[in-house]
Amino acid sequence: MPVMDGIQMLGKVKDDLRTSHIPVVMLTAKADVASKLEGLERGADAYITKPFNKEELLVQMRSLVELRRKLLERYAPVAGLPLPQESDFRKEDVFIKKVRDVMISHLTDDQFNIQGLCLEIAMSRSQLYRKFKYLTDRTIIEYQRSLRLHKAKELLLGSDVTVSEAAYRTGFKNISHFSKAFNREFNVNPSDISRK
Repeated sequence: MPVMDGIQMLGKVKDDLRTSHIPVVMLTAKADVASKLEGLERGADAYITKPFNKEELLVQMRSLVELRRKLLERYAPVAGLPLPQESDFRKEDVFIKKVRDVMISHLTDDQFNIQGLCLEIAMSRSQLYRKFKYLTDRTIIEYQRSLRLHKAKELLLGSDVTVSEAAYRTGFKNISHFSKAFNREFNVNPSDISRK
């Protein structure tokens, strides 16, 4: 590569919060142990030397698919955060926590949208959408709605708020819409779990 070598490029991809989730397979002629260790330490998901064995490549790809499954298990649920710190997922944990914290800080604001989220986390709409969808298999809107509904459920179970109050406190202005969304999310009407 004319401007930088593969290790430098790998460092740029893995150190940037916008691209750290992208799996990187290094296919290189550098077969020495030091180069391989450096590539793996910088965050390569696989390091394969030329000439490569087709079976080795397929095993590495299956391993990356398994990693994707683990990411989805870790980040798809709305309930259950904060996440335990694991070095393999540290950058992604920071990203998900940041997005979630911003969403929670704007929980009551029914006008808060993706543009606002992009501004607060300093990421373009397309980068945010791709990374978030990759990690959670949900769109930002789906996740935000689900987060609001989980918070409303917490309010209904943990305090004496009415269904209307829970809806308004979680950014829903239309009670009918809130009830339908709540029922779709939890298979129960909000009035059936309300303490009031």
